[in-house]
Amino acid sequence: MKLNTLRHGDSYIYLLIKDQQAVVVDPGTAAPVLSFLKAHDITLEHMLLTHYHSDHTAGCKALKQASACRVAGPDGNMMPLDDVVTDGTILSIAGMAITVLSVPGHTAFDVAYYLPEEKILFSGDTLFSGGCGRLFTGNAAQMWSSLCRLRELPDDTRVYGGHDYTLDNLRFAAHIEPQNGAIQTRLGEHETAGEAATPRVSTIGEERRTNPFFRCDTPALVAALNLPATSSPEVVFANIRHQKDHW
Repeated sequence: MKLNTLRHGDSYIYLLIKDQQAVVVDPGTAAPVLSFLKAHDITLEHMLLTHYHSDHTAGCKALKQASACRVAGPDGNMMPLDDVVTDGTILSIAGMAITVLSVPGHTAFDVAYYLPEEKILFSGDTLFSGGCGRLFTGNAAQMWSSLCRLRELPDDTRVYGGHDYTLDNLRFAAHIEPQNGAIQTRLGEHETAGEAATPRVSTIGEERRTNPFFRCDTPALVAALNLPATSSPEVVFANIRHQKDHW
């Protein structure tokens, strides 16, 4: 299995390829996907959508017209789907087992796609490198619960998010928790790599140490925010999300 990343602005489109068959994750545009498939003589078998926002789905219509592929995604304000997925759905595509995880918060319908054998997570706009998505039709309690679920995946699981805001996310993390040496180290590494570094791939273990949205139940972070020690993780999350929204 090969994983190819196509970048469109700050968005990522992912192509999983096995035996000249491809699965595309969140095609926000069709042109680079079609060009890649043609250049490498690859057949598109499936599209996987994490949620319904157009920057993740705008390429679906053209890709569907150009191939006989199936479209899978969660229910709720989505384009027509061949396969409506729910929590625990297991898709078998080109010999790959892909587990669907319900992770609402960014919207009320978000899902992530987890490949346990390959140790890969496609997290959409739920989990980013160093951050998480804004709350649109979901809420803080949902997002915190979803992030808790994702942080329980094995530490060496590679995280492929829908967008790249890594530098901004880590600068914000260093701002609110300046005593966290792991954040400072990670930020320095990414600043050295520069703005053009792509794709920026992290692991669940790395996010556990440096992503403030994964650490809302960590006493050191609660203290750094000057919140009462008894603050619930949901309250801490809402505080951090508000700060990041106005960062």
